[in-house]
Amino acid sequence: MFPIFTLMGGTMQPVVMLWQPAVIGGLFIVGQLFTLLAVARGDVSIAAPVLGVKVLLVPAASQFFVDDELSRRVWIAAALAVAGIVCVQARDAHVDRSRVAASIVFAFLAACAMTLFDLLIQRWAPAWGAGYFLPIAFMCAALLSLVFLQLADRPEDLRGRRALRPLLVGAVLMAVQAMGMTVTLGVFGDATRVNIVYSLRGIWGVVLTWVLAHKVLDSSTKNSHRTMVMRLIGAALIGVSVVISVT
Repeated sequence: MFPIFTLMGGTMQPVVMLWQPAVIGGLFIVGQLFTLLAVARGDVSIAAPVLGVKVLLVPAASQFFVDDELSRRVWIAAALAVAGIVCVQARDAHVDRSRVAASIVFAFLAACAMTLFDLLIQRWAPAWGAGYFLPIAFMCAALLSLVFLQLADRPEDLRGRRALRPLLVGAVLMAVQAMGMTVTLGVFGDATRVNIVYSLRGIWGVVLTWVLAHKVLDSSTKNSHRTMVMRLIGAALIGVSVVISVT
């Protein structure tokens, strides 16, 4: 899907500079790998809030990679966004303590990788132009992902478990999400505010959960009143953080 963005044009850099989009592609794969490990080896209720720490890691690390000067308002907005993400991820399920450490370690490593991913796109993409830099970066990511092909389930097995269609839909949605995020970073920069606004996805998660709870799920799988209140508080905090960051 990313080759579409070559229509945006840019300035092709010398071959010796191809290491820059290659690094971006590698960071994307590393970030996705650690995210999957955090969920598979850990617990999503722990991993998701830890991944949200990225909203604070980006402004903290930005001084080393880009020239953005961050006001106190932006730091407050980032902190509110993290608090909101934690509240939005509230769950009723009991967490297996043996999985907590794996959740925290892998999720934090994923957050670090994606922090570098965002900031280095902001730093390197302007010289190339988003139309050249991003397609090359994700071509590198696609090539690197072939390393894991032997670990993938066969299509026949996925069909047998009725998992093929959800995986395809999820892959398309992830691609759309990655396109929106990276093009925004490549064209406009400002990774800190982009991440704060991106945290709005937590609000849509709350809305979707509420709809499903009333229309699809049975009473045994519905979330408790406390959990839904926590998620509403989290959604409100995220909304406030976005308003603060863009005003």
